[in-house]
Amino acid sequence: MAGCTNLSAINIGTPGCDIKRDLKREVSFSDLKLTSVTLMTAPAFFESTLRKETKMLNTKDYNAMSLAQPTNFKAMLNSGQFLWGTGCRIPHPEAARIIAATPFHFCFLDAEHAPLNATLLVSLVRTIQYQSNGCMVPFVRIPRCSPELYNYVLGAGAGGVVMPHIQNAKQAEELVRLCRFPPMGDRSFPPAALIGEQQNRTPIGQSTYDVWDSHVAVFCQIEDLEGLENVEEICKVPGVDGLFIGTGDLRMCMKLSHGSLDGDEPVYLAALKKIRDAAKVNNLPIMGFGISPAALQLRIDMGWNAFIIHGDIDAICTSATDSLQTYTNAAYGRNGHQDGGKNGDSLVSGTRSLDDVACRLSNSAHSKKWII
Repeated sequence: MAGCTNLSAINIGTPGCDIKRDLKREVSFSDLKLTSVTLMTAPAFFESTLRKETKMLNTKDYNAMSLAQPTNFKAMLNSGQFLWGTGCRIPHPEAARIIAATPFHFCFLDAEHAPLNATLLVSLVRTIQYQSNGCMVPFVRIPRCSPELYNYVLGAGAGGVVMPHIQNAKQAEELVRLCRFPPMGDRSFPPAALIGEQQNRTPIGQSTYDVWDSHVAVFCQIEDLEGLENVEEICKVPGVDGLFIGTGDLRMCMKLSHGSLDGDEPVYLAALKKIRDAAKVNNLPIMGFGISPAALQLRIDMGWNAFIIHGDIDAICTSATDSLQTYTNAAYGRNGHQDGGKNGDSLVSGTRSLDDVACRLSNSAHSKKWII
């Protein structure tokens, strides 16, 4: 994109470098390369540039009056705009702290497939909520076998939860009861979740219970044949706010290409359409994994509006591979080659002199780049 700033090229320590000024240049979301500069300035930077230029929804517009309370994820999902999510699978608060500085609307925490106990899960939720300064909503998947975790993560400030393998309306009703206060549900009063006047601030006429019940989005994950068969009844359950489609398990149950997350088989497309139609009738948003740009377009046609398109583990592996490829291409693509890396003959075999190389190295040391 013309005029797009490559953030990895901003040199910290270069005379005359103004980080805030440089970060205000036009930035394309698809071309963005995250660096430590981005991480240090993420909340203010993305509000003033990225979200403005791409017309992305601003999460902070939906914050409660205290970050100890959940952001209104339900309203975000019903805003009519796409929501973009990342995932944090590395079970450590430091990973959550770093992911919280990225520009996504929400972060998917997976207690179904990651080893997360109650204490660690609460820590991850709060780290994302506070370290993002309310710019990223913690969204947590919790299996049915761990019902106690729902009250923990909601008390910590999660803006949404999803239970996998919902197969019928009764299971959907049980999920709602776990997440809503009476009379709609059975969620217990969390005595230490909000402390002091500041954390208990609410709009006039609302209690903290009203905020929790009206802000938190409760999702049912459809990924089994029984869930597909009963999706219309599941969508009608009061208190269900959206559907999460688990394409991997759904395709496995349909005996379609084990291990694949997408396909174009007529029976599979018919299943997605059935889920879309049930959600549309009940005005429910649909969430899932983006997989690829091509798959994303199909999912948009199927009514999806919230996508998980990034994750910490995949990002590390992709970045490592790309970096190795980039630097090895640079090393072997220049004029002349070292003898197996044992000597510096390549420095004089090309058109540059040793003095020129020494000058370039000196300048490089003066304006060091810190790139993550």
